[in-house]
Amino acid sequence: MRAAAGERVTILLCSAGRRPYLVRWFQQALACNGVHGRVIVADADPYAAAGAVADAFVRSPRISEPRYEEWLRGALMRFEVDLALSFNDFELSTWSEMEPTPAALLTLGSEQQRVVEDKWAMASAATAAGISAPPTWIAAEILDGADLERSGGKRFVVKSRFGSGSVGLRFADLGDVRHTVEAASAAVLNRRGEPVGRGAEAAEQLVVQAHVEGTEFGVDVLADFDRNYVSSLARRKLGMRDGETEKAATADPLPFTGIGSALCGLTRHRGLIDTDVIVDEHGRPWLIDVNPRFGGGYPFSHLGGANAPAAVVGWALGRAVDASWIRSDPQIVSSKSVDVVRLGTVRAAP
Repeated sequence: MRAAAGERVTILLCSAGRRPYLVRWFQQALACNGVHGRVIVADADPYAAAGAVADAFVRSPRISEPRYEEWLRGALMRFEVDLALSFNDFELSTWSEMEPTPAALLTLGSEQQRVVEDKWAMASAATAAGISAPPTWIAAEILDGADLERSGGKRFVVKSRFGSGSVGLRFADLGDVRHTVEAASAAVLNRRGEPVGRGAEAAEQLVVQAHVEGTEFGVDVLADFDRNYVSSLARRKLGMRDGETEKAATADPLPFTGIGSALCGLTRHRGLIDTDVIVDEHGRPWLIDVNPRFGGGYPFSHLGGANAPAAVVGWALGRAVDASWIRSDPQIVSSKSVDVVRLGTVRAAP
Protein backbone atom coordinates (compact mmCIF):
# COMPACT_ATOMS: atom_id res chain seq x y z
CA MET A 1 0.00 0.00 0.00
CA ARG A 2 1.04 3.60 -0.51
CA ALA A 3 -0.20 6.67 1.34
CA ALA A 4 0.11 10.06 -0.34
CA ALA A 5 0.01 13.26 1.68
CA GLY A 6 -3.38 13.68 3.32
CA GLU A 7 -4.60 10.15 2.56
CA ARG A 8 -5.92 7.92 5.33
CA VAL A 9 -4.79 4.34 5.92
CA THR A 10 -7.27 1.72 7.12
CA ILE A 11 -6.08 -1.37 9.00
CA LEU A 12 -8.41 -4.30 9.68
CA LEU A 13 -7.57 -6.59 12.62
CA CYS A 14 -9.54 -9.84 12.51
CA SER A 15 -10.15 -12.12 15.49
CA ALA A 16 -8.48 -9.63 17.81
CA GLY A 17 -10.49 -11.04 20.72
CA ARG A 18 -8.93 -10.17 24.08
CA ARG A 19 -6.06 -8.13 22.64
CA PRO A 20 -6.90 -4.42 23.05
CA TYR A 21 -3.17 -3.75 23.40
CA LEU A 22 -2.55 -4.81 19.79
CA VAL A 23 -5.28 -2.45 18.58
CA ARG A 24 -3.65 0.45 20.45
CA TRP A 25 -0.21 -0.47 19.14
CA PHE A 26 -1.41 -0.51 15.54
CA GLN A 27 -3.11 2.85 16.09
CA GLN A 28 0.19 4.17 17.39
CA ALA A 29 1.99 2.50 14.46
CA LEU A 30 0.16 4.80 12.04
CA ALA A 31 1.37 7.82 13.99
CA CYS A 32 4.93 6.44 14.16
CA ASN A 33 4.91 6.35 10.37
CA GLY A 34 3.48 9.86 10.09
CA VAL A 35 0.16 8.84 8.51
CA HIS A 36 -3.45 9.32 9.57
CA GLY A 37 -5.86 6.45 9.60
CA ARG A 38 -8.03 4.10 11.57
CA VAL A 39 -7.89 0.60 12.99
CA ILE A 40 -11.05 -1.48 12.61
CA VAL A 41 -11.62 -4.67 14.60
CA ALA A 42 -13.65 -7.56 13.20
CA ASP A 43 -14.68 -10.46 15.41
CA ALA A 44 -17.41 -13.09 15.53
CA ASP A 45 -17.90 -12.24 19.20
CA PRO A 46 -19.93 -9.01 19.42
CA TYR A 47 -18.41 -8.41 22.85
CA ALA A 48 -14.75 -8.93 21.89
CA ALA A 49 -12.68 -6.77 24.25
CA ALA A 50 -10.51 -5.46 21.40
CA GLY A 51 -13.55 -3.69 19.96
CA ALA A 52 -13.62 -1.34 22.95
CA VAL A 53 -10.52 0.57 21.81
CA ALA A 54 -10.88 0.22 18.01
CA ASP A 55 -11.83 3.16 15.80
CA ALA A 56 -14.70 0.97 14.58
CA PHE A 57 -16.01 -2.54 15.24
CA VAL A 58 -17.69 -4.91 12.79
CA ARG A 59 -19.19 -8.27 13.58
CA SER A 60 -17.86 -11.03 11.35
CA PRO A 61 -19.32 -14.45 10.59
CA ARG A 62 -17.56 -17.43 12.11
CA ILE A 63 -14.81 -18.83 9.92
CA SER A 64 -16.75 -22.08 9.47
CA GLU A 65 -19.80 -20.29 8.04
CA PRO A 66 -20.23 -20.59 4.23
CA ARG A 67 -20.71 -16.81 3.91
CA TYR A 68 -17.39 -15.94 5.56
CA GLU A 69 -15.35 -15.39 2.38
CA GLU A 70 -18.08 -13.27 0.78
CA TRP A 71 -18.29 -11.21 3.97
CA LEU A 72 -14.52 -10.65 4.09
CA ARG A 73 -14.25 -9.53 0.47
CA GLY A 74 -17.16 -7.19 1.03
CA ALA A 75 -15.66 -5.74 4.22
CA LEU A 76 -12.31 -5.09 2.54
CA MET A 77 -14.08 -3.08 -0.18
CA ARG A 78 -16.62 -1.35 2.05
CA PHE A 79 -14.04 -0.06 4.50
CA GLU A 80 -11.35 0.48 1.83
CA VAL A 81 -8.91 -1.62 3.83
CA ASP A 82 -5.23 -1.14 3.05
CA LEU A 83 -3.82 -3.82 5.36
CA ALA A 84 -5.56 -6.73 7.10
CA LEU A 85 -4.13 -9.06 9.76
CA SER A 86 -5.65 -12.00 11.57
CA PHE A 87 -4.66 -13.42 14.95
CA ASN A 88 -6.46 -16.74 14.41
CA ASP A 89 -4.64 -19.74 12.92
CA PHE A 90 -7.74 -21.23 11.31
CA GLU A 91 -8.75 -17.92 9.78
CA LEU A 92 -5.29 -17.57 8.25
CA SER A 93 -5.73 -21.02 6.74
CA THR A 94 -8.89 -19.78 5.02
CA TRP A 95 -7.17 -16.59 3.83
CA SER A 96 -4.35 -18.53 2.19
CA GLU A 97 -6.82 -20.47 0.04
CA MET A 98 -8.81 -17.49 -1.25
CA GLU A 99 -8.54 -17.11 -5.04
CA PRO A 100 -7.69 -14.52 -6.00
CA THR A 101 -6.12 -13.47 -2.71
CA PRO A 102 -7.06 -9.86 -1.82
CA ALA A 103 -3.95 -7.68 -1.84
CA ALA A 104 -4.69 -6.26 1.61
CA LEU A 105 -4.43 -9.63 3.40
CA LEU A 106 -1.17 -10.30 5.24
CA THR A 107 -1.02 -14.04 4.67
CA LEU A 108 1.32 -16.78 3.53
CA GLY A 109 1.09 -18.42 0.15
CA SER A 110 -1.21 -21.44 0.10
CA GLU A 111 1.63 -23.99 -0.03
CA GLN A 112 3.64 -22.27 2.72
CA GLN A 113 0.52 -22.04 4.91
CA ARG A 114 -0.25 -25.72 4.34
CA VAL A 115 3.22 -26.67 5.58
CA VAL A 116 3.34 -24.26 8.52
CA GLU A 117 -0.02 -25.21 10.00
CA ASP A 118 0.71 -28.96 9.73
CA LYS A 119 3.06 -29.77 12.63
CA TRP A 120 4.24 -32.99 10.97
CA ALA A 121 4.93 -31.30 7.61
CA MET A 122 6.57 -28.33 9.34
CA ALA A 123 8.99 -30.55 11.29
CA SER A 124 9.93 -32.38 8.08
CA ALA A 125 10.39 -29.15 6.10
CA ALA A 126 12.42 -27.52 8.89
CA THR A 127 14.77 -30.50 9.08
CA ALA A 128 15.26 -30.43 5.31
CA ALA A 129 16.08 -26.70 5.56
CA GLY A 130 18.82 -27.35 8.11
CA ILE A 131 16.76 -26.32 11.16
CA SER A 132 16.87 -28.62 14.19
CA ALA A 133 13.38 -30.01 14.84
CA PRO A 134 12.45 -32.96 17.09
CA PRO A 135 11.60 -36.29 15.42
CA THR A 136 7.86 -36.19 14.69
CA TRP A 137 5.37 -38.89 13.72
CA ILE A 138 1.72 -38.88 12.70
CA ALA A 139 -0.06 -40.68 15.54
CA ALA A 140 -1.53 -43.24 13.16
CA GLU A 141 2.02 -44.53 12.63
CA ILE A 142 2.29 -45.18 16.37
CA LEU A 143 -0.99 -47.09 16.45
CA ASP A 144 0.26 -49.11 13.45
CA GLY A 145 3.31 -50.16 15.42
CA ALA A 146 6.02 -47.59 14.69
CA ASP A 147 9.05 -48.30 16.89
CA LEU A 148 9.64 -45.22 19.07
CA GLU A 149 12.42 -46.97 20.97
CA ARG A 150 14.69 -46.63 17.93
CA SER A 151 14.44 -42.83 18.24
CA GLY A 152 16.23 -43.00 21.58
CA GLY A 153 13.59 -40.79 23.18
CA LYS A 154 12.22 -41.47 26.65
CA ARG A 155 9.49 -38.82 26.77
CA PHE A 156 7.12 -37.59 24.06
CA VAL A 157 4.60 -34.87 23.31
CA VAL A 158 1.18 -35.69 21.84
CA LYS A 159 -0.67 -32.78 20.22
CA SER A 160 -3.11 -31.84 17.52
CA ARG A 161 -1.52 -31.86 14.08
CA PHE A 162 -3.40 -28.68 13.16
CA GLY A 163 -4.00 -27.40 16.69
CA SER A 164 -3.81 -23.89 18.07
CA GLY A 165 -3.17 -22.61 21.57
CA SER A 166 -1.88 -25.95 22.92
CA VAL A 167 -5.31 -27.57 22.50
CA GLY A 168 -5.03 -31.27 23.36
CA LEU A 169 -1.35 -31.01 24.34
CA ARG A 170 -0.25 -34.00 26.45
CA PHE A 171 3.04 -35.52 27.62
CA ALA A 172 3.79 -39.24 27.80
CA ASP A 173 6.61 -41.60 28.73
CA LEU A 174 7.65 -44.17 26.15
CA GLY A 175 5.36 -46.89 27.46
CA ASP A 176 2.29 -44.63 27.67
CA VAL A 177 2.33 -43.05 24.21
CA ARG A 178 -0.31 -45.30 22.66
CA HIS A 179 -2.73 -44.77 25.55
CA THR A 180 -2.10 -41.00 25.47
CA VAL A 181 -2.82 -40.86 21.73
CA GLU A 182 -6.15 -42.59 22.27
CA ALA A 183 -7.05 -40.20 25.10
CA ALA A 184 -5.98 -37.11 23.15
CA SER A 185 -8.18 -37.99 20.18
CA ALA A 186 -11.21 -36.57 22.03
CA ALA A 187 -9.80 -33.03 21.70
CA VAL A 188 -8.21 -33.19 18.26
CA LEU A 189 -9.07 -30.55 15.63
CA ASN A 190 -8.82 -30.59 11.85
CA ARG A 191 -7.42 -27.82 9.63
CA ARG A 192 -10.67 -25.84 10.00
CA GLY A 193 -10.56 -25.97 13.78
CA GLU A 194 -13.45 -28.44 13.91
CA PRO A 195 -13.53 -31.48 16.26
CA VAL A 196 -12.72 -34.75 14.51
CA GLY A 197 -13.75 -37.40 17.02
CA ARG A 198 -12.06 -40.66 17.91
CA GLY A 199 -10.78 -43.48 15.75
CA ALA A 200 -8.59 -43.73 12.68
CA GLU A 201 -9.45 -40.24 11.43
CA ALA A 202 -8.43 -38.70 14.75
CA ALA A 203 -5.12 -40.58 14.69
CA GLU A 204 -4.32 -38.92 11.35
CA GLN A 205 -4.93 -35.52 12.95
CA LEU A 206 -2.54 -36.02 15.88
CA VAL A 207 1.25 -35.97 16.01
CA VAL A 208 3.74 -37.50 18.41
CA GLN A 209 6.96 -35.56 18.89
CA ALA A 210 10.12 -36.38 20.84
CA HIS A 211 10.28 -34.14 23.91
CA VAL A 212 13.32 -31.86 24.10
CA GLU A 213 14.50 -30.97 27.60
CA GLY A 214 15.74 -27.42 28.01
CA THR A 215 14.80 -23.76 28.31
CA GLU A 216 11.81 -22.60 26.31
CA PHE A 217 11.88 -19.36 24.33
CA GLY A 218 9.41 -17.49 22.19
CA VAL A 219 11.04 -16.06 19.06
CA ASP A 220 9.40 -13.69 16.59
CA VAL A 221 10.95 -13.73 13.12
CA LEU A 222 10.65 -10.44 11.22
CA ALA A 223 10.81 -10.14 7.44
CA ASP A 224 10.25 -7.06 5.29
CA PHE A 225 7.66 -6.95 2.52
CA ASP A 226 10.26 -8.11 0.00
CA ARG A 227 10.39 -11.27 2.16
CA ASN A 228 13.95 -10.67 3.36
CA TYR A 229 14.97 -11.72 6.87
CA VAL A 230 15.42 -8.63 9.05
CA SER A 231 15.72 -9.65 12.71
CA SER A 232 14.47 -11.86 15.53
CA LEU A 233 12.89 -10.90 18.85
CA ALA A 234 13.51 -13.42 21.62
CA ARG A 235 12.20 -13.88 25.14
CA ARG A 236 12.67 -16.59 27.75
CA LYS A 237 9.38 -17.97 29.01
CA LEU A 238 8.93 -17.66 32.77
CA GLY A 239 5.31 -18.78 33.11
CA MET A 240 2.39 -20.11 31.07
CA ARG A 241 -1.39 -19.98 31.41
CA ASP A 242 -3.90 -21.74 29.14
CA GLY A 243 -1.25 -22.45 26.52
CA GLU A 244 -0.06 -18.84 26.28
CA THR A 245 3.01 -17.13 27.74
CA GLU A 246 2.08 -15.21 30.90
CA LYS A 247 5.52 -14.03 32.08
CA ALA A 248 8.73 -13.64 30.09
CA ALA A 249 12.11 -11.94 29.98
CA THR A 250 13.53 -10.51 26.76
CA ALA A 251 16.67 -12.30 25.59
CA ASP A 252 19.59 -12.00 23.20
CA PRO A 253 18.30 -12.93 19.72
CA LEU A 254 21.73 -13.90 18.36
CA PRO A 255 21.42 -17.65 19.13
CA PHE A 256 18.23 -17.73 17.04
CA THR A 257 19.46 -15.86 13.97
CA GLY A 258 20.18 -19.07 12.07
CA ILE A 259 16.68 -20.42 12.66
CA GLY A 260 15.12 -17.08 11.75
CA SER A 261 17.02 -16.69 8.50
CA ALA A 262 16.38 -20.28 7.40
CA LEU A 263 12.72 -20.03 8.36
CA CYS A 264 12.27 -16.92 6.23
CA GLY A 265 13.56 -18.86 3.25
CA LEU A 266 11.05 -21.60 4.00
CA THR A 267 7.91 -19.56 4.76
CA ARG A 268 8.49 -16.58 2.44
CA HIS A 269 6.46 -14.52 4.90
CA ARG A 270 6.04 -10.78 5.28
CA GLY A 271 5.94 -9.10 8.67
CA LEU A 272 6.09 -11.29 11.76
CA ILE A 273 5.74 -14.97 12.55
CA ASP A 274 5.77 -16.44 16.04
CA THR A 275 7.83 -19.52 16.94
CA ASP A 276 8.52 -21.69 19.97
CA VAL A 277 12.12 -22.79 20.43
CA ILE A 278 13.71 -24.96 23.11
CA VAL A 279 17.44 -24.60 23.82
CA ASP A 280 18.85 -27.85 25.17
CA GLU A 281 21.64 -28.31 27.72
CA HIS A 282 24.25 -28.11 24.96
CA GLY A 283 22.97 -24.73 23.75
CA ARG A 284 21.37 -26.18 20.62
CA PRO A 285 18.06 -24.50 19.64
CA TRP A 286 15.20 -26.76 18.50
CA LEU A 287 12.22 -25.41 16.58
CA ILE A 288 9.04 -26.70 18.21
CA ASP A 289 6.18 -24.74 16.67
CA VAL A 290 5.46 -21.98 14.13
CA ASN A 291 2.47 -19.61 13.98
CA PRO A 292 2.34 -17.15 11.04
CA ARG A 293 0.92 -14.24 13.06
CA PHE A 294 1.44 -12.04 16.09
CA GLY A 295 1.41 -14.54 18.94
CA GLY A 296 0.78 -14.33 22.65
CA GLY A 297 4.46 -13.75 23.37
CA TYR A 298 4.99 -10.63 21.25
CA PRO A 299 3.80 -8.18 23.98
CA PHE A 300 6.88 -9.00 26.06
CA SER A 301 9.17 -7.90 23.23
CA HIS A 302 7.09 -4.76 22.75
CA LEU A 303 7.41 -3.84 26.42
CA GLY A 304 11.13 -4.49 26.00
CA GLY A 305 11.34 -1.70 23.44
CA ALA A 306 10.42 -3.31 20.09
CA ASN A 307 7.66 -1.96 17.86
CA ALA A 308 6.78 -4.63 15.29
CA PRO A 309 3.37 -3.07 14.45
CA ALA A 310 5.16 0.14 13.39
CA ALA A 311 7.64 -1.90 11.33
CA VAL A 312 4.85 -3.86 9.61
CA VAL A 313 2.97 -0.65 8.74
CA GLY A 314 6.19 0.98 7.54
CA TRP A 315 7.04 -1.96 5.28
CA ALA A 316 3.47 -2.01 3.95
CA LEU A 317 3.90 1.68 3.08
CA GLY A 318 7.15 0.89 1.25
CA ARG A 319 9.29 2.80 3.72
CA ALA A 320 12.52 2.12 5.56
CA VAL A 321 11.80 1.43 9.23
CA ASP A 322 13.47 2.73 12.36
CA ALA A 323 16.13 0.26 13.55
CA SER A 324 14.85 0.56 17.13
CA TRP A 325 11.50 -0.95 16.09
CA ILE A 326 13.02 -4.33 15.27
CA ARG A 327 14.95 -4.99 18.46
CA SER A 328 14.27 -5.08 22.19
CA ASP A 329 16.41 -4.45 25.24
CA PRO A 330 17.59 -7.66 26.98
CA GLN A 331 16.52 -8.95 30.38
CA ILE A 332 13.29 -6.92 30.61
CA VAL A 333 10.74 -8.93 32.59
CA SER A 334 7.01 -8.40 31.94
CA SER A 335 3.79 -10.11 32.94
CA LYS A 336 0.25 -10.18 31.62
CA SER A 337 -2.50 -9.05 33.96
CA VAL A 338 -6.27 -9.07 34.18
CA ASP A 339 -8.02 -5.93 32.95
CA VAL A 340 -11.62 -4.91 32.26
CA VAL A 341 -12.92 -2.72 29.43
CA ARG A 342 -16.35 -1.16 28.94
CA LEU A 343 -17.89 -2.31 25.66
CA GLY A 344 -21.05 -0.17 25.58
CA THR A 345 -24.67 -1.29 25.49
CA VAL A 346 -26.16 -4.65 24.56
CA ARG A 347 -25.87 -5.29 20.82
CA ALA A 348 -28.64 -6.76 18.74
CA ALA A 349 -28.09 -10.03 16.88
CA PRO A 350 -26.93 -9.55 13.26
